[in-house]
Amino acid sequence: MTTPDASPSDPSGAPSLRARFVERLLEHEFSIAFVALAILVVVPVFLVDVPPLADYVNHLARMRVIAVEGKDPWLSDFYRIDWQLIPNLAMDLIVPVLDRFLDIYRAGQVFTVLTLLAMVTGPMAVHKALFGRMNAFPLTAFVVVYNGVLLFGMMNYLLGVGLAMWGLAIWIGLRERRLVWRVVVSAAFCFVLYVCHLYAVGLYGLAIGSYELWAWSRRRFRFDRAFAVDLVALIVPVLPLVPLLLHSATWGLVQEYAWDSQSKIAGLELVFRTYVDTHDLALLALGSLAFGWALHRGILSAHGAILPLAVFGFAVFLAMPYTLFGSEMADQRMPVALLLMLIGFVRLDPEDKWSKAGFLALVVGFALLRVGDVSTHWQRIGAIYADIRASLASVPRGAKILVAVADEPRGTETIQSSISHAPCLAMIERSALVSTAFTVQGKQIMTVQPRYHDRVDTEDGEPPRVSQLVATSYVLDDDAPRERFWDRWTSEDDYVFVLYTERDADNPDPNYLDLVWDGHNFQLYKVKRDEPEAGSARAVPAPPAARPPT
Repeated sequence: MTTPDASPSDPSGAPSLRARFVERLLEHEFSIAFVALAILVVVPVFLVDVPPLADYVNHLARMRVIAVEGKDPWLSDFYRIDWQLIPNLAMDLIVPVLDRFLDIYRAGQVFTVLTLLAMVTGPMAVHKALFGRMNAFPLTAFVVVYNGVLLFGMMNYLLGVGLAMWGLAIWIGLRERRLVWRVVVSAAFCFVLYVCHLYAVGLYGLAIGSYELWAWSRRRFRFDRAFAVDLVALIVPVLPLVPLLLHSATWGLVQEYAWDSQSKIAGLELVFRTYVDTHDLALLALGSLAFGWALHRGILSAHGAILPLAVFGFAVFLAMPYTLFGSEMADQRMPVALLLMLIGFVRLDPEDKWSKAGFLALVVGFALLRVGDVSTHWQRIGAIYADIRASLASVPRGAKILVAVADEPRGTETIQSSISHAPCLAMIERSALVSTAFTVQGKQIMTVQPRYHDRVDTEDGEPPRVSQLVATSYVLDDDAPRERFWDRWTSEDDYVFVLYTERDADNPDPNYLDLVWDGHNFQLYKVKRDEPEAGSARAVPAPPAARPPT
């Protein structure tokens, strides 16, 4: 007589090869799922040279300027790097170093992968610290790692979110250790998070504060020695950041804040929104059904500290302005970060090993759908980026490029957002001055040289519309005061990028523009000028004299 798992040809009753293989898979199912998911979420990053994450390419162009500081005469003539401890430096410190070993595009991809992995491993670290062992539920972070905030290209912030979760995990792990260890380690995390993004410091403070509130409630809110020790551990690590912030250029933006009465719903949408609403809603519905089924079966439970974190996190979200320290979407960034953190507080308690395997298969399936959708769109948008890079081949180095948008923008909002900063590729490819490069003092360490300050957008505003350029082209009074940075584009700029156009769109100003490239969702024009004499100021720009490094 044989056991049910025995092979008919095996009279000894030993498990068959297939049964042993399945058993081995079930023993290592978590590790297998994690590796599969980790590989899956980084695939889109390497499908394209430039991940189409809105602001990302603008930041990447700054990385190029930093990497070649003092070596590229054109970029040195246009931009300057003012190193200072502002709370938005992570990419600036990492990518230029990687550029020494890789090209700038590969370096940016590595940084993007690090950001994604920090976001998905953070909930796992929190869970391990809370429960003492790994669990399948935190793997759901892989399903939401591609979200609307990521698609806006807020790289430093999202890296900070991932590291804040690791900081919370280490805070929990050190809670019973000596006070000095808690203070030193937390202070180190506070500094690292400050370098990533100021909002990440706030998120870390919210997380550890909520956890300590829960721990205090377990002691019936007694004002005892333990309370005093925990209070010191909470407050002291952040104190060194106060003078850093007060003496940074970022503090000069403290008056730049604003509320938007309709920003909260949009922030909640960014948790799940990517490119196609029907796809996002379908995945949200399926995920909600699976979550509801797990709750109904009673196989989900949560750590007690989840309640204060959820309550206070939501309260902070409601209270936050839309613009803070001059940075927009301050409140809309928070739901994604809060969700990722809350995931780490939830535990799956499957009834048997097959239930756990089924849950992991479901997570991998949802992640596959999500990543597949993102990959498809990234390849399409990547073709636009490739077209823009090809259009730059005829642009001379050191050109001055003005970015404008069509009066009637074509393409979906997601496509428009994805390519909104793509002309900054000219800074990388052709060492150009680009009007939309991020050069706001206090937000970035890169600013434009004084003599070009009036020619570019230094306030993170909107590019001009084509009709505005055409209207300005007929105002030729050089003595008139400049009201907008593009007022004298016919004499100061060499090329004009027009975004969000359609193929064969009419030349908006034939008197001043010659079409150079008719691309996908953009057109590149050369500004017409009288033929300059050799050596005149309007000749093709020659490399400026190299300056000694400062």
